[in-house]
Amino acid sequence: MVKVFAFLYFESINFYMKKFIAALTIIFSLATGATAIALQTQESEILFAAENLFLQMKDKNYQKIWDNLTSKTKKSIIEDVYKVSRKMKIDVKKEDLANDFAFSGPHARAYWDSYLSVFDPDTVLKECVWSMGKIKGNAAEINVLHKNSERPAVLKLYKEDNAWKLGLEESFGARKLNPF
Repeated sequence: MVKVFAFLYFESINFYMKKFIAALTIIFSLATGATAIALQTQESEILFAAENLFLQMKDKNYQKIWDNLTSKTKKSIIEDVYKVSRKMKIDVKKEDLANDFAFSGPHARAYWDSYLSVFDPDTVLKECVWSMGKIKGNAAEINVLHKNSERPAVLKLYKEDNAWKLGLEESFGARKLNPF
């Protein structure tokens, strides 16, 4: 009788352990599947944000370009234009420049027209292979390899105000294309 009781006891434990392990397996699968889907969605958002910026450059939609740049890049552009304006004896305030760029005013149009005279966004859109780099928190990288290059350029994007924005300053820094 004790053997039968012990057998039934261990069989019921075995039954519940199998159910428990099955439940854990399902939960783990769902969690990792959801994580994979979230990562794919995040990668898609990041790639879309970068591609969209180059399309806006191609269309010369300066207001949208400005909206999709990081705050650090905006600050750098305003600072560069301010310094050049001062050298040219043009009296302008940084706040006025920021407003001008936000609404595609004459300074913004002059800056972006000059920028796009030396940079063709189609080069990035049509002649490069894009691949996701690192994603860590609110920072991401996209590797952009031109067909004639050995090493990719690394585009740095940051999530600001709940949207992915391209950091021209963060990506290219000292070697940026300053049209002035």
